[in-house]
Formats: sequence, structure tokens, C-alpha cells
Amino acid sequence: YTEGEFSEKSSSMRTLQGFSTATTDDGTPKLAGEKFFDMYRAYWGGSATYADDFVMAALDKTGVFADASDADEGDNLARAEIANKGAQYQNTWMYIIHEMEDAVADCRAGDLTANDKGVKAIDEAWVFWAGSLEGTEGTGNGVQMYALAEKRAANFGTKANGKALVNTNVLTHIEAMRDYLKAGLCDAAADKIGVVVSQMTVPLIQGTIRYAYHGDSAVQSGDLKKGRAEGWAFLAAALPQINACDSGVAAMLRSNMEYGVANPMAAGYKAVVAELQTVYSCLGFTCADVGGYLVDGASPDGLSACVTPAASATVAGYQPESDVSEHAKIDLDQLKMEVETDNFNWAGAKKVYADGAHSSKTGSMRTLQGFSTATKDGQPKLAGQKYFDMYRTYWNSATYADDFVMQGLDKTGIFASASDSDAGDNKARAEIANKGAQYQNTWMYIIHEMEDAVADCRAGDLTANDKGVKAIDEAWAFWAGSLEGADGTGAGVQMYALAE
Repeated sequence: YTEGEFSEKSSSMRTLQGFSTATTDDGTPKLAGEKFFDMYRAYWGGSATYADDFVMAALDKTGVFADASDADEGDNLARAEIANKGAQYQNTWMYIIHEMEDAVADCRAGDLTANDKGVKAIDEAWVFWAGSLEGTEGTGNGVQMYALAEKRAANFGTKANGKALVNTNVLTHIEAMRDYLKAGLCDAAADKIGVVVSQMTVPLIQGTIRYAYHGDSAVQSGDLKKGRAEGWAFLAAALPQINACDSGVAAMLRSNMEYGVANPMAAGYKAVVAELQTVYSCLGFTCADVGGYLVDGASPDGLSACVTPAASATVAGYQPESDVSEHAKIDLDQLKMEVETDNFNWAGAKKVYADGAHSSKTGSMRTLQGFSTATKDGQPKLAGQKYFDMYRTYWNSATYADDFVMQGLDKTGIFASASDSDAGDNKARAEIANKGAQYQNTWMYIIHEMEDAVADCRAGDLTANDKGVKAIDEAWAFWAGSLEGADGTGAGVQMYALAE
């Protein structure tokens, strides 16, 4: 922990302790001035080495462990949990955020040689998240945050396609940061930090819930020191953020779960979890992100996934009655696609177009390509709708919009003879791909949402997309996008921006 053994840097060994104790040449804490470090430092009484303090109390048998007995197995197991989980989820966790902050700072410095304009630092953020033991596919037997996310996702039913949604989301946003940095879009990269931190916090919250339950003597028996130490390690790693959201909630959680308190879990796990759920939105994630804790395939009383109330944040002057924030983020895919095509990175543009990167839906990502290629029961999803049928007939293809975009991305059709070295050809391909995605794929899907809204209304079922209201909210979200902000004065890339 203090000297390192495996991770070399230029002239010494990298250490877990150093992630917390590092200073600059003038003795200032290395992470000072960074939002989340300053938040955590302030919460823990101003200690710049708060994470190291947490770990060393267990290793040195000081602080809360001053009276621990070397002969007591429960004490020893508790010390081990605090030391290991503190190093993982406080020292390393915060240093991952530092690497993201450092990447943006390098980008803003405008010096391409500064960590490759930040790209090297963002690479480091991911490797500290995943570690070497996960291998190339992330299927190894790791011990970093990546491994924790996989374990907790299995406990809480939050996997999709065999992977923890947290890991999928963190990777997507880290890759987006990398691409923004390469393109010199420093502010866009900076905007991703908070999004990544929210996802990084989800496994900590899941761990807190799991061990609130396993540390409650009303439902568990035996020596609970180990489980309570684990619960405190997870909560402590998120507590400063919780305190920033609601200091009363933070105080209640700490009074029940801090290791060594006189009456641990006095309020009971259900009350603790209920309090914790009140700050999910402030922390930047939803009930669905956290899921419900499963024991033998079922959730104990009080531990099912909560339900996030529908949000209604104004989108470009429109007040939706449902939460369409994720739908609106499709414009971030469009923006990234434009960045890639501006650099003639056709593979990168095709990846975001086909796979999506920013607009989540249940279990997967929404994609620009899917607006054109989606099917239902083996038939085109939009079949039977007036304008789709008109366009399909004219172009003689159900995927006419995708066909238009893909010839630009794949250099087929009218671009089959285009030259990769001809700037004019490349710019033409970029315009066809981007404007096709915007004004054919998305444009037609907006009409589909209106058609869908009316169909839901005519079905007479109030539960069908809230009698169509949700679908009409989605139509506007796709028209305006997220970048226009609440009043429509932002720098968007959707039809709203074109109209302006």
C-alpha cells in the first residue's frame, strides 16, 4: 500500500497510498481545486488525506480500531474490509476523477504535447477503473471498480447483454471524453465528468444497501462486524456527495452505519434505504440505475427497486409531462457523429450512428440508425403511417433514410468512386451522412412519435404512454435535443437548430 510493487512509473513505483497523499512541488495536495476532491476534503474535516486516513486506521489499528483485538476474528475481518475497500473505493476512486480533471486541464492548456492533449490522462482514468486483471474483454477476475460494478449488478439485476450497465455507461462516456479531447472540444469533455462520477457512485450505493441489510441485527444473526465494516466502507465513499445533496440524510445514514457507533442500524435497514433513495436524483441517477437488491432471486421487504418520479424539465421552451431527458440526448450522438466526420473518421462516425453513445433506453442505447431500421414483428416499425409510406414508396426502400446515410459513411452508391484523398469528396460524404441522419432518420421518427401518440390516445387506455402524452413529449425532445437547454437558446444540432 505504501511502497507499491507492480505499477511502475518513470522513476519509481505507483502506490495506492500516493493516490491520496500526493502533493505538488510546493507541498499543495495534488488534487486541490478539483470539485469532488474539495467536496470530500471539506466533509472529512479538511483532511487532504482523508482516504489514506481511512485506510491507515485499519492497517495501523488506530482511530475506530484502537481497541480492536488481534485475537478477535471479527475485528480482524472488519479491519481488512475497511483497509481494502478504502483503498479501492476512496483512494483509487477519487484518483480516477482526478485523471478526468487532468485530461480536461491538458486540453484547455491548448498544448498537444500535454498528455496528448489530455488523451493519455483519460486512458489512465479507464485503466485505474478496470485494472489489468480484467483482460481485453472485461471478463477477467479483477479487483477494481469495474469488478465491483459487475458484482453489484448481479446482486441488483442491473446487467444488460451480460455486462453491468454501470460499466457500459462509464466506458461509453469515457470514450466520448477521449473523442472530444482529440477534437479539442474541452468543454464537451468537461461536461462528461459529472455524468461519469454519477455512474461511478451507483455501485457504492448498491454496496451500502446490501450491507445495510446484512448489518441489521433485526434480520441477521451472529458476529456482524465484517458486514458492518463493509457497509461503512461503501457509505463513506459516497457520503460527502450525499451530504452535499441533503445534510440531514447524510447525518441519518452515518448515525446508523458508521463503524463503531453505539447502536448500529438502530433505525433498521428499511428506513436507511428509504432515506438513501431520496437523494438518487440529486446524485445523478435513477431508481432503475440502482435496481433492487436480490437475495436468492427475490428482494427482501423494502429492498425492491424504487420508482423514479417522472421529471418534467423544460426542453427548449416546451414543458413535457414525462421524463424525456434521455430521448433529448440523441443530439449528443448527432454532435459526436459530426465531430467524427469533420475529421473524416468514418469508422468512428459509423460506430456512434449504429451503436449509440448518449441516449439510453431500457436495456440498451437509442441510435440514429434505429430511427430508420427499427422493425416490429418482422415489419418496418413505421409501416402504415402516412408519411413513412409516402417516402418508402418514393425511395422503394423501408430503410431509405439509413441507405442515404450509409452511402456517405461506407463510400458506396453515389460515393463508390469517391477518393479518400479528395477533400471535396470527403466533405460531401460528411454532409450526406450528417444531414441524412438529422433530416431523414430523426425527422421521420418525430412524425412517428406524433402518429404513435394519436394511436395511444385512440386506444383509450390511459396507461398507453399516458394516453399518448409521453410520445408527444418524445417528438419534441427529438426535434429540439438536449443542447438547446430550457429556453431554446443553446447550441443544438437538431431540427430546432436548423429552423433557427
